[in-house]
Amino acid sequence: MLVYVEILVGRCYRVSLDRLKAFPWGRYVKFAFLFGSAASGGPAGDLDIAIPRLDLERYSELLGDLAVWLDVNEDFLDLVEIWEETPCPIVLEALRGVPLYVEDWDLVFRFFNVCQDWEIDARKLQIHEILLGRWRG
Repeated sequence: MLVYVEILVGRCYRVSLDRLKAFPWGRYVKFAFLFGSAASGGPAGDLDIAIPRLDLERYSELLGDLAVWLDVNEDFLDLVEIWEETPCPIVLEALRGVPLYVEDWDLVFRFFNVCQDWEIDARKLQIHEILLGRWRG
């Protein structure tokens, strides 16, 4: 049973999580995850949605169709592409979000597992602390 959840986006749009999940994602992508402030249930400046990398034409088509489907301005939709070059902290945050559509869990797990291994190594090696120390001078 889906629970009706509404997300306040940009203080001017109300978006139903059910409506977001009902979008025909399979026409465009193999997965889509809602993440960021909208996924936590609070008000959001925009909807952050992780998707696999697309060419520009397909990306534009998805963005336009999703905006029409949700009846929101495209400026309030942030489609974040997940691919081999995406920094692991972004991949992990995105894929720990709310699954809106998943056709290929193997693809999702490949991205997630590689980045989870990176996160474990970064913690062991204290990479974040080292980089912060260098940045601070």
